[in-house]
Amino acid sequence: MKRVQFAPTNIVYSPIPATPSPCRSPSSLPSSPDIPTPPPELEYSSTGGVYPRSPYPQPNNEIYPDQIDPKNMQIHFLLAFTPYAEPALAYDLTLHPDSLNDQVSFPTFYEPATQPPMRSILIICPQLKQWDPIEVTATRSGSEYVTVDDVLTAIYVHLRNAISHSEYASCTERQAVDAAWLARWSRIQDAELRAAEHQKGVKRVDLLLGQNRFLGLSGTLRGPDIWELNVSR
Repeated sequence: MKRVQFAPTNIVYSPIPATPSPCRSPSSLPSSPDIPTPPPELEYSSTGGVYPRSPYPQPNNEIYPDQIDPKNMQIHFLLAFTPYAEPALAYDLTLHPDSLNDQVSFPTFYEPATQPPMRSILIICPQLKQWDPIEVTATRSGSEYVTVDDVLTAIYVHLRNAISHSEYASCTERQAVDAAWLARWSRIQDAELRAAEHQKGVKRVDLLLGQNRFLGLSGTLRGPDIWELNVSR
């Protein structure tokens, strides 16, 4: 697993459900002592699983402070990097976030990605530092804050971008990139879709060299809106 630097003060907000759910694991990081954790509102999925709803109030202009100490930021438990525990989501970054529908209830996708909620955030990826950070903005109609779905979708779209011939030529690990590209499209079951994906060529996700497992986001001290993407095989 690739080791990365993360802020030791990164805090996860995760309502504790009344009934444990196998589709998530509790964070090893402590909750902020000055933010109470009220009993969660639970929602039952069609498969009988129980998912927590955020207990925090709906965002308004008052919880968008001009200056937020990065050490006071919290990340939604579904997105949190927990170095000593399994990630809450079993997510392959080569797949659309819709593939998570059997793990997460629909409303949970639209909870704030951070606490306090942010209008936009930036995500850096050490393996893709030749490109600008991933910019995540609120996309849901009427929403003023970035949601869990906004984060996962922005990462997916960014990684789906094709790389140019010059970018490919500058790769120092072209053999590993080729292997990741081959593994990605060859596993597609549908022959027509597989052929179409083959024709689209190498994408940014292939530059992860097969490290497609989403481990979560860790906070940085560069700002409350800047997070780091952690991945592994």
